[in-house]
Amino acid sequence: MKKTSRRIWLWVAIACMLVSIVGSSLVQTAGGDVEIRKLNLVIANDDTLYAQIYIPKDASVDHKLPLVVLQHGSQHNLQMQDMNMVELARRGFIVISGDALGHGSSTPRGLADSPALNFANMIYLIDTCTANMDCIDMDKIGIAGHSMGAAIVVSTLQHYVELGARGGVNKIAAALEIGYDPSYVPFTFEGMDEPVYADSHWGVIAGKYDEYFFRQPDAGNDPARILESQAALDFVRQADPEAQGPVEDGKYYYGEINGKEVSRVYYQNPEIHPQNVFSRQTAADVVEFFYNTLGVPEGHEYIAPTNQIWLIKQLFNLLGLVGAILFLFPFACWIMDSVPYFSSLRTTETLPEAPALDSTKKKLVFWGGYLINLIIPAALAMPVMHYLVGKQSFAPATVTKWFGEGSTNEIAAWALVCGVCILGVFLLSYFLFSKKYGMNTDGWGYKTSWSNLWKSLLLAFISFLTVYAIVFVADFFFTTDFRFWLIAMRTFNANKVMYWLAYVPAFMMFYLVNSIMVNGGNRVKGMPDWVVTLISCIANIFGIIILLVIQYAVYAKTGTFVFNAMRTHNLFPFLVLVPAATIVTRHYFKETGSIYLGSFTIGMLYTMMQVTQVAMNTGVIN
Repeated sequence: MKKTSRRIWLWVAIACMLVSIVGSSLVQTAGGDVEIRKLNLVIANDDTLYAQIYIPKDASVDHKLPLVVLQHGSQHNLQMQDMNMVELARRGFIVISGDALGHGSSTPRGLADSPALNFANMIYLIDTCTANMDCIDMDKIGIAGHSMGAAIVVSTLQHYVELGARGGVNKIAAALEIGYDPSYVPFTFEGMDEPVYADSHWGVIAGKYDEYFFRQPDAGNDPARILESQAALDFVRQADPEAQGPVEDGKYYYGEINGKEVSRVYYQNPEIHPQNVFSRQTAADVVEFFYNTLGVPEGHEYIAPTNQIWLIKQLFNLLGLVGAILFLFPFACWIMDSVPYFSSLRTTETLPEAPALDSTKKKLVFWGGYLINLIIPAALAMPVMHYLVGKQSFAPATVTKWFGEGSTNEIAAWALVCGVCILGVFLLSYFLFSKKYGMNTDGWGYKTSWSNLWKSLLLAFISFLTVYAIVFVADFFFTTDFRFWLIAMRTFNANKVMYWLAYVPAFMMFYLVNSIMVNGGNRVKGMPDWVVTLISCIANIFGIIILLVIQYAVYAKTGTFVFNAMRTHNLFPFLVLVPAATIVTRHYFKETGSIYLGSFTIGMLYTMMQVTQVAMNTGVIN
């Protein structure tokens, strides 16, 4: 019966991934009306830019359509503009979204060695596409980006405004910044006596609770009051010198610059910074902005900005993500059933549980240790990530050649330090108390043969490769992957493989310790299995939840942060990933009586998910 049940779950997981792949593809292609192409563009210094282009199928030399180039923020990749790609393309816009240098599948070294080049990536995409695609309406080119991507928007706009001011052509008809302050004053260029105003439509979408930007002294340095500031008023007065403050949310201020009608608009939404890329309101504002500035694409009907389907695609992607994680355990069981070499990993015995909590002292020892280990991850997060490894930098950037991802360095170090401290508390409790109460270390699941240790590592690697093989198939044939907001399984290149090798020991070690705690410490005699799993999941995330509550509660009351904002953002995915890992490794432990197979599998999978989602400040492979 167990074997049949696992086969059913295996097919359920496969079905989830297949439905995800096909469903998300149908949504992002608008049911086949949009073609998606991939671009690997070689630029200066042989750096390469990777991008995806969404082209409505009616675009042609005789039927030109507007172009919008999108740019993700720091530590992310092109798919973080997913909602805007989907919503604009289905409305008839040609859309390009690229990995910035140092991110995703683009060349890694650009971020560290040439910041100016990194900020020129949008210019390369625009110039290449306008020179080689005859289906683009050259008078209707728009750009938009989030956070760092919005800074790139400003840099790109400034580049083309200077070209126009020096007698060339300003290709940008409309620019939209999301989650980043605009230039509140006109541009100044070398050799020009007068400041130059951008003769393009220009808009801003500001989060009311943005952690980084929209802070002006005359508005109390409060992003919620940015529309009251003189800076915001100066921005809209670039188009309409007669505008009066405070600036109105979503109002278009019109005027003339260089004989061209232009507009300025400032949207404000009740969002924190990471929400800007996962928000129905922001998606509606993006659509409205490009409708207002570039017009409804010829041959396409107006679709209300509130009519959105991107979240359906995200739900399909989420189904695939769930299916991929669900796939791991029944797949491993199938291998152990089908391949005799791996059959020895199974156990037929039930390992001893920790002693029952049948006295006050035992309860105090158990729950006291539980509370200490619950606090440790949150207590160490900022000291390790921001201060020790991050050296109090604004964004993670402490790297070496072999450990070239600033964010991953901080998270891996935090995982290792937490693992050591949690294990230390557990062992101290064991030797001082639990041992004399009858706890048997045989129940911890750490004892195994060298042969089974190798087999566990090999089977974990096979499982990891199989899941990512499905991700590569999804990307190759359907240009989709498995993701939801900040959590993703995406394809990777050679540099990511090298970093996976560098970081995987740290993540596997953390999950080995976590498995000992869950299956050796929390598995108490007389405690139902569901309770063991529940308290283990709570222990893994409760401290992080408290840290985030403190961060945003203080922010809501005072307008200031207790902790570095980017480091707290990096914790968001773990609120889901660590409990999921706890549940998965618990199943592995019950099947094998060992902590290794489940921990190795999750460690490998999560390491690749981590290294593919953040910036590479350096590259092992040039």
